[in-house]
Amino acid sequence: MQKFTGAAAQEEAQRLLAFSHKAIASALAPFEPRSTFKAWFSTYRGIEELINLPVELAGEPLLYQVLGLDLLDMQGFAQEMVSIKASLDSRLSRLVVMRLLKTLVQLHAISRSFAMHGVPCASELVTVGSAIDYLQSRRRHILALLYTIPKTCHGSRRLHEVDGFNQFLYLIETACRGTTTMHYNLMLSMVYPDFSLEVDNAGASASHGFNALDSLFLEPERTAITEMAGVDLAEFKNVPVNRRLIFSKAELENNLGLIAAAYAEFNLDQTTYGQLAAFFRSLLPMVVDEYYVQLTTGRFDELCSKHGLPDHLKKALVVDSGDYVESTSTYAPFNRVGGELVTSITLLSRFANHWKNSCLNRVRRYQIRSGFIFEHSVKEALRRQGFTVTDIKRVGHAEFDVVATLDGVIYNIQCKNNLVDLNRIEADVKKFVRYNRRLDRAYQRALDKEGTREKVLLGELGLSDIKHFVVSRFPVATQNAAVLPFGEISRFKAIAVDA
Repeated sequence: MQKFTGAAAQEEAQRLLAFSHKAIASALAPFEPRSTFKAWFSTYRGIEELINLPVELAGEPLLYQVLGLDLLDMQGFAQEMVSIKASLDSRLSRLVVMRLLKTLVQLHAISRSFAMHGVPCASELVTVGSAIDYLQSRRRHILALLYTIPKTCHGSRRLHEVDGFNQFLYLIETACRGTTTMHYNLMLSMVYPDFSLEVDNAGASASHGFNALDSLFLEPERTAITEMAGVDLAEFKNVPVNRRLIFSKAELENNLGLIAAAYAEFNLDQTTYGQLAAFFRSLLPMVVDEYYVQLTTGRFDELCSKHGLPDHLKKALVVDSGDYVESTSTYAPFNRVGGELVTSITLLSRFANHWKNSCLNRVRRYQIRSGFIFEHSVKEALRRQGFTVTDIKRVGHAEFDVVATLDGVIYNIQCKNNLVDLNRIEADVKKFVRYNRRLDRAYQRALDKEGTREKVLLGELGLSDIKHFVVSRFPVATQNAAVLPFGEISRFKAIAVDA
């Protein structure tokens, strides 16, 4: 075991990054690009359908049977699969069931293999329920690998659809995740003076961590669509959806309309999002098997021109690099495979949500309004944890974001909705670190300010004990125990009570 600190830790992180990058390229090089892309895309589709199965089967007994399926019990797995298949056949289409069963069989095989060889993540692949959480947490890497394949695969070896997990999941678990983790470690080594990196033959471990995702393994955004008041997600369906399918082009059309309706107060359709939505709707007749979209570059150019897409938007739609690290950061839905562009309805929906954020983040009224929405979300999270949220917003000339009480203690919370571009960790780590330091100092100043006026709240509520916190919508690397990212808000009570 070697321990690295200071500049040596940064150098070691760079060395391990280069090693992971080389390992990814070396592992992909023998494969034939087009067949490998097709097979892994099919695997990705199966993963997405499994991840979304709990939503489709919510409240149905079948869901609990699937989630509880033991992936390590060979005999029990085979017996349960017979019953599960029969139940799925009565609920979903034949092709959806076939893909789900194929994904479950692959998970069964890889979970036993990982357990047999002592791969650390084996503990996350015990049941289908835990495997779904695992796949959600690795989703970014699974997709990034898809984006990397067309330009990195140069050989003649073909990937069979049923062999995707066996070929690539260990690569994801080691080299692919290693690139993201080591980029975070490089950033953390610049943030924390006491950062250390311990390295041995089994891998590397860092003294500090950084969680960039929320509780659902999604990247944070200023205001999620589920937080917009007056929008009923369950009822908003302009186009009927086939309940025997998990994904369909009808869902893409509904999602585009839902986004426009949810953010209509900010005139979203008058931004380039409106042009993008019209472009995506023109693709709906081209959807194959309710999932894939494939068109020539010439046709793509024609449609972009027809709907007036500006050059920067058109460029953002197509994956432009075969570099794995860049692939982890892109939202581009289209991949160049041979002479054609290929995508799916889920990737189009993902980009639509991303572009919505990109457009709205430039709107001053949205920036202000999103702050109030964020405060509401923090209040709701505190109520669920047993806090009493007061209606205090102003006492005299002093304004407050969220004031709550629990067991005779006041919890005064500043809600910070500062936008943080997490992609800069990979793209420009020094710039990210500089911005992170500014936010860290700003949040400490906010806490100091609250400390100078805490008597106002103590007097208003007639209590004698108060604690001050900052909850940040976007994660910040900090040693300040009073600063908590919203992605970890479910832990607020456990953290705050002991503070």
